[in-house]
Amino acid sequence: MSKVGRNDPCYCGSGKKYKQCHMKADKDAEKERRDWSQAATWLRRDLMKFAREERFNESFALAVPLFWNNYYDMDNVEQMSVLEAMRFIDWFAFDYKLEDGRYLIQVYHEDKQDELSDHQQAVLNGWLKAAPSGAYELRSYEGQILSLRDITTGEDYEVFEAGGRGNVEIGEVILARILPVHDQLEFSASPAYLPGDEIQDLPEKLKAAEDAYKVEHPDASHEEFMRDNSYLIVHHALAQAERVGRPAVARLDTNREDGKTQQLASRMKQKVQKQVIKDIPMQPKTHQKTGE
Repeated sequence: MSKVGRNDPCYCGSGKKYKQCHMKADKDAEKERRDWSQAATWLRRDLMKFAREERFNESFALAVPLFWNNYYDMDNVEQMSVLEAMRFIDWFAFDYKLEDGRYLIQVYHEDKQDELSDHQQAVLNGWLKAAPSGAYELRSYEGQILSLRDITTGEDYEVFEAGGRGNVEIGEVILARILPVHDQLEFSASPAYLPGDEIQDLPEKLKAAEDAYKVEHPDASHEEFMRDNSYLIVHHALAQAERVGRPAVARLDTNREDGKTQQLASRMKQKVQKQVIKDIPMQPKTHQKTGE
């Protein structure tokens, strides 16, 4: 709908001026949409900050090479791009099981729920029930609404994406997590996608992995399998990038846009490590007498 002036006839056909008819209701609805959007944006940022707390360091260190299939580990984790870091932390927060059997999103809910606004609490409660990250075929789109189909279940979704479809073509696969935000579905973090020639046998790979998983977990649901194994989708994408000769991750891209920043971060890390070694006090040598 095009913008309506205050003194224009209301779009509803009532014959009244817009300011005397739907203007207040429209402004109230827009404020409500903005409140929900801001709540979700704040939660995404706060959850990423929460995931970097020191108490999760050990789990974080184990999760990095698992998610990235050893393309990243704690020796080079600072070389991840911003988008890679966001996608990893999203998976770490929702799909990686911590040592106590909980997911980080559950710990976040238990620790923070009393500090949140009503909108933030409502959004977070919806996220606790969200499905694991997955792979979705783009079936059609209209503006910012994408019609997607889960390649493993065939279930259809209508997802709002502010940037529209981006570079994704019909039939290609979007790698993302779908989260509820009030009355619509959105992507959790910036999604990645698989071009048509890189989808290859991904559905068959996931089906074979699920069959093997259910041998050891016969009562497991498809959702439980995906939450435990959603990183396999990332592994497929990494292998396909390598197959076609594209850098699988940002640290292997010599032309990356943030390359200078990453080089600086790496040099700073080396300086810090050298300084730590230099500052370690030398212990005096002791000599043990013969026979003692």
